[in-house]
Amino acid sequence: MSLNVEDIEEAATAPEPEPKPPVRARKTPFWRRPWILPLAAAVIWWLYMQIEPVAGVPEEELLLPPHEGFTAYYPLLITHMAAGTVAILTMVLQVWPWLRLKYPRVHRVSGRIYILGTVVSALAGLVIVWWAPQPGKLGGVCMLLFWLWVTIAALVYARRGQWGKHRRFMLYSFAIPSNNLWAFGAYYLLSKFQIQVDFNYFLEYSRWIPWVGNLMLVQWWLYRTARRPAPVPSRFLSTSRA
Repeated sequence: MSLNVEDIEEAATAPEPEPKPPVRARKTPFWRRPWILPLAAAVIWWLYMQIEPVAGVPEEELLLPPHEGFTAYYPLLITHMAAGTVAILTMVLQVWPWLRLKYPRVHRVSGRIYILGTVVSALAGLVIVWWAPQPGKLGGVCMLLFWLWVTIAALVYARRGQWGKHRRFMLYSFAIPSNNLWAFGAYYLLSKFQIQVDFNYFLEYSRWIPWVGNLMLVQWWLYRTARRPAPVPSRFLSTSRA
């Protein structure tokens, strides 16, 4: 089979095929997302275990890292924890597909609250982390910087209407606060069964393995579902801003 000059010119000047329109969301009943309830329960359990021991305890009686001369440490710590609590609670709403597709406005508002909580928590954490114990400090700094970066990137992509990239970077962002569940779960099991582990090694583990492991799981899931069209609520199909 041979091609002449006319065939080549015709192929070069042929109009490109129009891109396929985004896939309209197909609503799935919330009870068919069985993982959302265990996730919400795990988050509530973690928050209770974190807040209950320190609620109402004066600052002088808390086991805090030495921070002589830095009076803003405790207010920044409370800010970091409070904003982080807002972030991890709204994270549950953000990853709930049924809520995103059925009530996109709730998804959008909770996303903005999540981003605000993330930015405040990360910035406060980047200040107080310098008074944290040396083991795991580098991991903590890298985690906070990465959390801040991917969250802002997700916001930028949403404002541009690039929903695929927005979704990807939000999943990267969710990997960071959810690392607390793995770290605290490991600590709880070690304490429950009285397993002796060098505390310095545990600090290094808790500042690296959970969030990096979560990112690996997210990336694996993205690769696994790469050919699956990501549904977009129909009201978003005609807008380019979140």
